[in-house]
Amino acid sequence: MVKKEKIRSKDAGLELGLLIAQYFFDTDHLHYGIWPKGLEVKPIHIKKAQEYHSKLILESIPKGVKTVLDVGGGSGGLAQKLIEQGYDVDCVSPSDYLADEIEQKLDGKVFVYRGKFEDVIIDKKYDIILFSESFQYMRIRDALKKVQSVSNANGYMFIFDYFTLEGPGKSPIGGGHKWETSQKILSEFPFEIILNKDMTKEAAPTQALLGQFADQVADPGRKILGDYLTSQYPKVMSFLKWKLAKRILKIEKEYFSGIQTAETFMKHKTYRLLLYKIS
Repeated sequence: MVKKEKIRSKDAGLELGLLIAQYFFDTDHLHYGIWPKGLEVKPIHIKKAQEYHSKLILESIPKGVKTVLDVGGGSGGLAQKLIEQGYDVDCVSPSDYLADEIEQKLDGKVFVYRGKFEDVIIDKKYDIILFSESFQYMRIRDALKKVQSVSNANGYMFIFDYFTLEGPGKSPIGGGHKWETSQKILSEFPFEIILNKDMTKEAAPTQALLGQFADQVADPGRKILGDYLTSQYPKVMSFLKWKLAKRILKIEKEYFSGIQTAETFMKHKTYRLLLYKIS
């Protein structure tokens, strides 16, 4: 009997995030939005903020680039925009669910490598390797070695992602490699930084909206559901609360303690647009 592989919490979260984004915000993008001056921070404008995020990526790709490897790929929204601009694009996705979404959306226009970027076999080389909020999931050294192996001569690496600032105390918001540590590791490789934009202030409003969603929708919803299940299955719920006490406490602290604000994000994270030339 073949043992079924466990679904990673990160993959499940991305898949759930896509369903919420598609239903509530009419968008297929899974990344943070970038909020330009003048765009009011409201849920109805999330799609516009995410479109601006993609616009910045497209504007930052160097001239001469023709082939793109989109690592992570989401549900194919960015790949679709790249194809519309005339680029030859392939994707990498560790999630079969999202890989299926990419293939269905782009109808054979891209090849999707299924698996973790660091581990999957890639038999082509590309002009630019692109990480749009996927670098945070990478094993950094392994990923950078892989970038070298799949890049054309004089190719590029593009990272648009957030990192954790290394200051006193632990960041109450999860995700993101440590900024200073990641930069030290990158300095070990023959990558020349040619673009480094700090977009933290422009990305932070998305964190505020996530916090509002947690406080006004998710938290009341989980309490209603919890009360109902406790009333119907008191023994089962009592056992689960005991068994999962540490995990429940972690979730409550991270998502339901009122700490998901723009100010907290700017204090503990740095959101960067980074472009490297690969020697």
